[in-house]
Amino acid sequence: MVLKIGLIKALFSKGARTLVQEAPQTQSRMTRVFTDSSTGIVKMERKINRNGKEALATLEVLPDGKRKLTIEGGGDNTIWRTTQITRENGASVFGGDKITIDKDYTKYWCYGEKTNLVKEYNPQGVLEHKELNYHKNIGNETFINHKSVQDRVYDEYPLNGGYRDMLTNPNDTRYVKHTLDNKNNYHRFADGSSTNYTRTVQANEQAAIDSAKRAEAEALAAQKAEAETLAAKKTAEDAVRAKQPRINIAQVLNKDINELKVQEIKLTDGTIERIFTDPASGKVLAKTQDNGLFHTEWIYGGKADMIYMRQVGNDTPYIVAKKGNYTQVSYEKDCGYHPFEKEHVHKQYYYDGDTSLERGYTASGLYNDARGRVTVFDKRAENLRKEYPDAANYYPDYQKVGIQNGRAYVQPYYEESYIQKEANRYMSELNADAERNFIINFDNLFSGYIA
Repeated sequence: MVLKIGLIKALFSKGARTLVQEAPQTQSRMTRVFTDSSTGIVKMERKINRNGKEALATLEVLPDGKRKLTIEGGGDNTIWRTTQITRENGASVFGGDKITIDKDYTKYWCYGEKTNLVKEYNPQGVLEHKELNYHKNIGNETFINHKSVQDRVYDEYPLNGGYRDMLTNPNDTRYVKHTLDNKNNYHRFADGSSTNYTRTVQANEQAAIDSAKRAEAEALAAQKAEAETLAAKKTAEDAVRAKQPRINIAQVLNKDINELKVQEIKLTDGTIERIFTDPASGKVLAKTQDNGLFHTEWIYGGKADMIYMRQVGNDTPYIVAKKGNYTQVSYEKDCGYHPFEKEHVHKQYYYDGDTSLERGYTASGLYNDARGRVTVFDKRAENLRKEYPDAANYYPDYQKVGIQNGRAYVQPYYEESYIQKEANRYMSELNADAERNFIINFDNLFSGYIA
């Protein structure tokens, strides 16, 4: 019943009466309804009187609200009219609803009329503003286009909800502000072209600008506060770090520096000395001394028996690590052939009283050369001394063998194959032992405070 009433209203509304002529009330008419449940489209048909003849009116209602009206017969060409109504809740610049009505009317396949009407309401549901785009095809590739705007001015004179009055001469409109193409009636009003709509749009735009400025100011203030907080935190951390060893204690001792007990002493020459001990055992694990730009520190235990470091300002530090018979050093020196360039030196030493070994290595720990002296005992000398006691001084217990680039050579310059063989064997064993006793990678010694 509701659909039938809707169809009757659609066909015999004020706008539709220009299309058809109502049949006499005495003639019986029936509306037929067809429902497509798969698409949701509802189709209604009704026989009507058109130009004194019988015609068929068909109305299709789509799920999105679009309505398609077709009138066929009645001794005239078919008429098509589609209507799409879109309501946007709260989208009006006034805070109320915004309704857009699109209509497309076609006759004789080429003659037609298209209208786009936008209506904006305030929150109380009062129509405040209308905008119309009108396009009409009158044949022979002749088109009529209009753009019109109407705004409510007085409380006592509401806007009409349709669009026909918007196509009239604005000079004939007295109590509503009205523009049609290049004509308007603004001269009738004290505030000229200003309207409630334009003032509201400007106010909204200004509010958006003010809001954006506030948001920007708040964001900048938040950034500044965060930067100040981070700076204060960094200053506090730097103040704490300035009193701690520069060598990463966690890397060497696998302990958190903040868990150690600290004792600070001022020496007679003004040097500030800090001693870091294990709170559980009382054992000294580290010591630092600061005097102006000169900084020195010692680390005891962990990956080395002792690590010594000294540094002036931010210059490359001089570092020595000691473990058993092995010593590892890292420092920077001037290049002899480039006086303004520096050369970084990495060395590993072995010394046990008789045997010495020096090996250079790169930052990655790869050894690039080895030199030094090893002591190789000659077991044959003992037997020779027993056999020739008077010449015992000519048969020493050992030979000292030089090492260059990892290989041994006998000194003085006579060939002793036995000594040579023993020296190379010993050198191979010593190199393997030296690699196993590579104390620590100095390049990671100052990296992040993790174990």
